[in-house]
Amino acid sequence: MPKEKGKAPKKPAKTDKQKKAEAEMMRKVVGQYNGVLSKEDIIGMKEIFDTYDGDNQGFIKASNLGLILRTLGFNPRDSDLQRVGKEYDPERTDRLKFPEFVASILSIPTTITDKEIIPAFQVFDLEKRGVLEADEILKCLTNVGEMLDEAEAKAFKDNLKPDDLGLFNYTDFVLKFTEPKKKKKKGKKKGKKKK
Repeated sequence: MPKEKGKAPKKPAKTDKQKKAEAEMMRKVVGQYNGVLSKEDIIGMKEIFDTYDGDNQGFIKASNLGLILRTLGFNPRDSDLQRVGKEYDPERTDRLKFPEFVASILSIPTTITDKEIIPAFQVFDLEKRGVLEADEILKCLTNVGEMLDEAEAKAFKDNLKPDDLGLFNYTDFVLKFTEPKKKKKKGKKKGKKKK
């Protein structure tokens, strides 16, 4: 039977065993990144992962990570991609499972700084108060330019953390995503010595 022109080959269906293993893996990933990523973020990442896992084998090519990130609008440096490759695919199998995919994406720093994003919010802050109305910003983001869909708008609003008046400090909001994360030092806590 000839292939239909322009259609990708159909993926094989996942077995019950694969579905069960995938559900367990997703539960672990959601728990691991609780507070860093929302469940919706992780589901979205899984959808992207599945797009590149053409045969439902449970992995993607590590060498496609740069392409995937660029498709999503990021601009990773080659040095970061090489570092991530060594860290998450040390045996150079060219395979990344989903948990490694999530970890590798989170370990690549964003090249966007607060100095580039804050002026975009300041355009809306005509009175130069340092705060904006969350609902007004959401209206703009869901009706103009590259519009956010309903799930993206909800995730955005959840991260704004508006006060009782519906206002949010846009500098604090931007710094939450652009400042490097401080690593906690490991080791024993020093206790007071008994006399």
